[in-house]
Amino acid sequence: MSEKSSSSGSDEDVDPESGQPVEFGGVLSKWTNYIHGWQDRWVLLKHNTLSYYKSEDEREYGCRGSLCLSKAVITPHEFDECRFDISVNDSVWYLRAEDPEHRLQWIESIELHKMGLLSVTDVCV
Repeated sequence: MSEKSSSSGSDEDVDPESGQPVEFGGVLSKWTNYIHGWQDRWVLLKHNTLSYYKSEDEREYGCRGSLCLSKAVITPHEFDECRFDISVNDSVWYLRAEDPEHRLQWIESIELHKMGLLSVTDVCV
């Protein structure tokens, strides 16, 4: 599993001009089901929404699922230092980063988008 994180041309998590979080994407493993287990997916964090695609190349075909982060609860796994869970109402995504450092990077980026730097009504319809 290889992680390809990007942040729209900047090492910062916030666009200095607009003050809003920038796009952040990369490969995370997502728990699918007991038959297929963990599957690598391209995950994109943009405009207070977390979306996933089968791969980066398939982004043009649309996402396979998305979560509005305004009411999301991010829970780092108690024993697996690479895993974190995101829940919104009855929907839970089980995600796993390449290593603990990438997990922290993802959690921090998600929290930044969630903090209200973007208007929820603009992005979560």
